[in-house]
Amino acid sequence: MVVLAAARAAAQGKSLQEVRQAADVVVQRMHLFFAVDTLEYLHRGGRIGGASRYLGTAFSIKPILYFDSEGKLDALERVRTKGKALQRLIALAEGKANGHPLHLGVIHANAPQVAQEFREQIAQHLHCNDVFTLELSPVISIHVGPGTIGIALYEEY
Repeated sequence: MVVLAAARAAAQGKSLQEVRQAADVVVQRMHLFFAVDTLEYLHRGGRIGGASRYLGTAFSIKPILYFDSEGKLDALERVRTKGKALQRLIALAEGKANGHPLHLGVIHANAPQVAQEFREQIAQHLHCNDVFTLELSPVISIHVGPGTIGIALYEEY
């Protein structure tokens, strides 16, 4: 999404400095949230203990994770059931939009059908200038596991 913003600025004939500024604005405004489908991979990676995994699985806990301002993955909150987690992601996006149109990417880890359905839900709730569907990188997928659904977004500037 950062590269696309820079490419748009370049296509508009902006200077190299203005192209870089366009990219920097997106980096500063970008928000990334994920709903993890299973706690198994967080446990395997040492991010949660065995008791947390057991109890979380028993109660269908779906952590909402995000990247903080330093680029570190951290927990935001926990919800019960995947459906509620997806609705929470939409609510988080609405909160970040501040009434402005969004540029949004639906991100998934080996869950293309769920990602497509989620994308359709987002289209009903949010005003998006563009919506992309992307697969998570293997580096992140290893830690969060298959079935993870996320959103990357920034508001129009």
